[in-house]
Amino acid sequence: MAVVIAFAAPSVLHAQASPYLPVDDIAYTYVNALMSRGILTNLSSIERPYEVGRVRAALDSARARTSGRVVTTYLDALSEAIGRYELANIGDTAAVSVTHGESQFRAKATFDFYVTPQSSDRRELMVADFEKGVTGGIAGYFVMGGGSLAASVRAILDDRLNHDPEFNGNRARKVAGRTEDGYVSGQWKYGQIAFGRVGRNWGPIGLSGLQLGDEAYTYDHLYGRIGTDRVHVSSVAARLENYVLTPGVESSRYFSTHRLGINRGAFEIGFSESFIYTGVGRGLEFSLLNPLNVFGLSWRNERTDGNLSFGGDFAYRTKSYGTFSAQLLLDDVQIDKCDTVCNEPSSYGFTVTAEGLPLVADQRLFASYTRLSNLSYRTPNSAERYAIYQVGLGRDYSDYDEVRVGADLAVIPGAPLRLYVAHRRQGEGDLRKLYPDKALYST
Repeated sequence: MAVVIAFAAPSVLHAQASPYLPVDDIAYTYVNALMSRGILTNLSSIERPYEVGRVRAALDSARARTSGRVVTTYLDALSEAIGRYELANIGDTAAVSVTHGESQFRAKATFDFYVTPQSSDRRELMVADFEKGVTGGIAGYFVMGGGSLAASVRAILDDRLNHDPEFNGNRARKVAGRTEDGYVSGQWKYGQIAFGRVGRNWGPIGLSGLQLGDEAYTYDHLYGRIGTDRVHVSSVAARLENYVLTPGVESSRYFSTHRLGINRGAFEIGFSESFIYTGVGRGLEFSLLNPLNVFGLSWRNERTDGNLSFGGDFAYRTKSYGTFSAQLLLDDVQIDKCDTVCNEPSSYGFTVTAEGLPLVADQRLFASYTRLSNLSYRTPNSAERYAIYQVGLGRDYSDYDEVRVGADLAVIPGAPLRLYVAHRRQGEGDLRKLYPDKALYST
């Protein structure tokens, strides 16, 4: 009903809609490189994906500023990379355009044939398995829309999926495939609503968010946003895979998260809540679909059972000294009166980053530190673990800390280069493991 009402909204609210720029697209390599150099400042440094139209507007604005020779090639490369998702200027790709009244509906398709050499089947290099290989793939991109409506489908056939231990799909065929993106979106001046699958990430530049990250394969969800860039609320609600309690008995699982975002010039601040709830025969609950409800109060006052976590993030962009960000996750903090048996250990995580620190000319430095406690994303009820198909909805690993220090070099035209050293201390904790017995809480 919400989708129908939104699409039937008065035309005065309409704005030109555009498809999303997928968070795993090569375009973000150029976006990150440009943002590290103080360009594209009107794009959020926390919430992704961006609408392609907004990237194009930011790109056109950036061209008016003086940039170095190599950085200018990044602008050209970004312009080319987002072209396959743009409907306003249909080029030589297979395309259809239909005009009805004052509105015009456009659709087009593009295809990629590619090869992926890799040194590890795992996508997280800090826990690499060192299984080397070279695989091929095909990707088809279909974008369409007109007026306030935009939609996209991205399907792939890629043998790499058969080697990825985190891929939960069918491995019986020689070449695996999946739908990476498939959604319809309505976009207006003060609101947006979308249904389908597309990667989303609420995290600092170059890193996955602690509460909503992009490390899991894309999943279907309902997304909504209301407000302006200065103040807005974003919300995600999804049905996860069932948890098998016993053969023939499965517990339904659901995920809801929302974020209050405030953007005041150089400052970007966010406050968020996430909730995993589950139960045999349990369905979607309106109190957890309501983007303006406070989950923490429903959890306590209305006895809404589930795994509740809180988050906060902060970013500050300077004109000459880079962008500084921080993100915090409170996964389980005991605030009630309780004896030692039910007093669960606290779980937390945080990330601090510095991007675009000046070096020489257009060269930049960056650094980050992340820490996740040993029980992050885990609860005594295994069905409430913070994951989909055993891959984390935020970060995919817990019980570790990691530091990265490196240089963001603009020396090769059209090819941003990030060189860094990293060190990770990985403990025995794992979000896929069972929660410790109550007798161990004190230790």
